[in-house]
Amino acid sequence: MVYPNNKSIETGTLLKEFDMVSFSLQYEQDYFNVLKMLKKGGIPLRKENRTSKNKPLIIAGGPCASSNPIPMSSFIDLFVVGEAELVLDDLVDKYLELEDPRNNMEEFLEIDGVYLPDHHVKMVTVPDLKDACHPIRQVVPETDEKEYMPAFGRAFLLEISRGCTRGCRFCMAGCIYRPRREMPIKELFEIAERGRHATGLKKIALIGAAVSDHSKMEELCEGLYEMGFQVTTPSLRIESVTDDLLEILKQSGLKTITIAPESIWKVRKAANKSITDEMIESTIKTAFKHGLNVKLYFMLGLPTEDQNDLKHLSDYIKELIMMGERKNQVRLSINPFIPKPHTPFQWEGFNLEELKSKINYINSIIKYKSFKIENPKTALIQYILSMGGTELGNVLERSLNEKISIKEWTKLSHKWDLGETLPWKYINVGISDEYLKNEYQKALNGDLTPWCEEFGCYKCGACD
Repeated sequence: MVYPNNKSIETGTLLKEFDMVSFSLQYEQDYFNVLKMLKKGGIPLRKENRTSKNKPLIIAGGPCASSNPIPMSSFIDLFVVGEAELVLDDLVDKYLELEDPRNNMEEFLEIDGVYLPDHHVKMVTVPDLKDACHPIRQVVPETDEKEYMPAFGRAFLLEISRGCTRGCRFCMAGCIYRPRREMPIKELFEIAERGRHATGLKKIALIGAAVSDHSKMEELCEGLYEMGFQVTTPSLRIESVTDDLLEILKQSGLKTITIAPESIWKVRKAANKSITDEMIESTIKTAFKHGLNVKLYFMLGLPTEDQNDLKHLSDYIKELIMMGERKNQVRLSINPFIPKPHTPFQWEGFNLEELKSKINYINSIIKYKSFKIENPKTALIQYILSMGGTELGNVLERSLNEKISIKEWTKLSHKWDLGETLPWKYINVGISDEYLKNEYQKALNGDLTPWCEEFGCYKCGACD
């Protein structure tokens, strides 16, 4: 079932006729879509308004459910915190075992990784990716509407790794999905071949939190190319990009690489991005050598950033654009920094007026057509949904029938102090508050924490 449908694709069955309905909360904006689908599907929005006669048990998983499920806790019966392969079988078995699941919700707490409000839960992850789910018969929407097109187009998604331990201080996925795990390439080749047989797709998109950190990345891409696949990737780590890798990707049909400089060196250090200007420029030159386009991701509003940094950032972006040998060879995406739970920057705030001022300044200096930036008002709402608690239930429900003003959203914005109790206090993702606070202080001091996979363990708690 895919938004905005309220019926199953296979049989046209209404949501309310199912025994269980589950959602993957990939982004905070999904919250609005979940409520629309529940309403259209004939299911009472508030879980307290559902009775045993309202059959579906409403379940949510995904990154947002794992980091901070509290804003949606008025509407979701139970949450899966972590990777669902370890939970779903037991969850379904428990549902079948109970005569009246809705009135015996606490029975589900016997399952590791299941969260109910005001109960402690520890995130679960699959230790060995060979034991994870690797879907073969994937569904690819047949549509010309850009709104519903998959990010990689008509492509078979091949998950090559999970997690990231680079330690970027703004990245929620890099904090909660630890340690990094990768699939052996022999198994990946087998999955790719089976996927092609089942779907007929010859384009493969490699997915994972840190795709280019895979220890056999070049060998993998070369092998897939030799098998006749066109290979595409999400953003590549600048530290992991090599001349040989770009040559292989170019041969397999890739036209654009995406890299994330984020900001200038001073601000990158605060964010724990240890890539130098020289590394960025070298990567761009290597891409151009292979005839590739380059898309650059930057952030506005990262901690320690001041007006002088904005001037330097604008000048640096213009320098990178000028490296292009032809029109639009360098494209830009500039996005507001949004603090996230379970990261060192969870104690940072969000100032809408300050952000607007920074966007206007950048726009006035760069004056570049191939330049996209997220709406700051949308970013504010994302911040509130990321960092809020149960108080957001009412405004989420009202949003179905009325437009909530930015003034009202702003009143719900709250900057958490180091000593305050956070809404997600019962969610244990493995990484310790002590480690996060230490990293936050290092950020403010402009100190880097080198990659643990090369420099050793920092005892963040994730591998305990």
